[in-house]
Amino acid sequence: MFRFFLVLVVALCPLIDISAETFPEPFGLSWDMSEDDLRKLGFELIQEDHNGFNTFSSLSTPKPWSKGETYFALTYNDQLVKVAAISIDFTDDIYGIEGKETYNQMKALLTKKYGNPSENYEFTGRDLYDESDEFYQCLEYSGCGVYISLYKYSGGTIAIQLSGQNRGTGYLQIGYESPGFSIAKRQITQNAQEADAEVF
Repeated sequence: MFRFFLVLVVALCPLIDISAETFPEPFGLSWDMSEDDLRKLGFELIQEDHNGFNTFSSLSTPKPWSKGETYFALTYNDQLVKVAAISIDFTDDIYGIEGKETYNQMKALLTKKYGNPSENYEFTGRDLYDESDEFYQCLEYSGCGVYISLYKYSGGTIAIQLSGQNRGTGYLQIGYESPGFSIAKRQITQNAQEADAEVF
C-alpha cells in the first residue's frame, strides 16, 4: 500500500536563495544530494513529475530510524528538498497505546532539539468513530481525529503525524521539508501561472 507523508505548508518562503545548512539533514541524507546520489544509496524512482516533484523510495538510509520501515525523498530540479519516513505498523493496538507512546517520544525528542511545536493538533472522536477502541479508525476517517505536530525551524518544517490504517493498526510518519521545498512550490506555482497566461 502506497503511503506518503504530506504536510501542508501554511506560509511559502519568498523566492530567495536560502541556505539549508542550518536546517536538519535527517537519516544521513543531505539537501545538496542529486537524484544520482539517492540512487547510489538504494532509492528508486516511484513517481515522476508529480506536481513538479520526483518521488523516490527506499527501505534503508545511511542513518536509519529504529522504527523506520520506508523512506521517501522528493526532488526538484535534481536536488533533494523533502524527506519522509514511515514507521513499522503498530498492530493489535486498538486503543492506540503503542502509537501514542511512540508519537509522544518523538515529539519530546523534537521539542528538546527544536523548541515547542509551532502547530499542534491532537484529538479523536469528533465524528463517527468515538469509542476508545476505535482510535486508528478515527485517525483514518477525515474529520474524526488527528495527531500531528509541526515545527517551523530555520526556514523549513519538521512534522510528526500518527495515522490510522484500520482497526488496531496505525503508523507514525516523520517528514522534513527543507527551505528549498517551499521555494520549489513557489516556483512550480509561478511556472504554472506563466504557462496558463500563454493559453488564454
